[in-house]
Amino acid sequence: MVEKYINNIEKSNPKFEHIEIIRDPENYVTTLIMNHPALNPNDKRVNTMGPKLVEELKFIPEIFRFDPTTRVIIIKGSNNCFSSGADLTGSTSEESTPWLTKQYVSRMTRIFKSFRDLAKPVIAAIDGFTVGAGFELALNCDLRYAKETASFCFGEVLVGMFPGNAGTHLLARNVGLGRAMEMILTGKVISAQRAHEIGLVNDTFKGERFEKKVYRIAKSLATNSAPIAVGIAKQIVNFSNSIPLDVGLELDAYGFGIVSSTEDYKEGIKAMWEGRPPNYKNK
Repeated sequence: MVEKYINNIEKSNPKFEHIEIIRDPENYVTTLIMNHPALNPNDKRVNTMGPKLVEELKFIPEIFRFDPTTRVIIIKGSNNCFSSGADLTGSTSEESTPWLTKQYVSRMTRIFKSFRDLAKPVIAAIDGFTVGAGFELALNCDLRYAKETASFCFGEVLVGMFPGNAGTHLLARNVGLGRAMEMILTGKVISAQRAHEIGLVNDTFKGERFEKKVYRIAKSLATNSAPIAVGIAKQIVNFSNSIPLDVGLELDAYGFGIVSSTEDYKEGIKAMWEGRPPNYKNK
């Protein structure tokens, strides 16, 4: 049933031109590499969030939502750059209206949020520059790891805009109101080290170790943590900033009740007592 669902979705999708999908079913990890080349020879901006790349991103959560061979997703960018931000081509066209712009921004926000809503961990592996809309995609990921040479910026106010794809809210939730205000109002660029210090990224790694370290984390999460428990925990943690504590406590109890009825719950406890690694079946 699940395989039929996945096959039907993949058949209905357009060919992926700007996302390379690398599956590792043995370790339950899938890597997505965004590869959107510069728009012209004089433009150094790569992996911009243009209509084609965003359209392809839309299908990713649906493809992998019920994929039994994917428990963790890694998102990264090609050419040593996570994302150079939004594709601003045509943004000042006379045909552009506030209503059309609002519709486009709302749609992109929903697509980014679908990664946050996915009941599987999504890891952003951040190399190079991460700007604007690309930064907002990273903020919708559950874990963020950066290469030591990476940098981050919300520079929209410097070109007459502001982070409109939930960047204002998600940055404040991650680093606090004061730090978020400084980054958004000044367009300040911060280093990976500073991003780690303020809690924007979970950790930083040097050079060649970066990709291996991130993959090792993803593999460990996919094989050592019970998938159903991880999915429920992720959703409750994401709710925690927007609901009263009493409601959150009830959600914890409700979620724990669901988890306790799974085969993986029994397997995890049994493996602990027997002193062996668990063999989770996502059941």
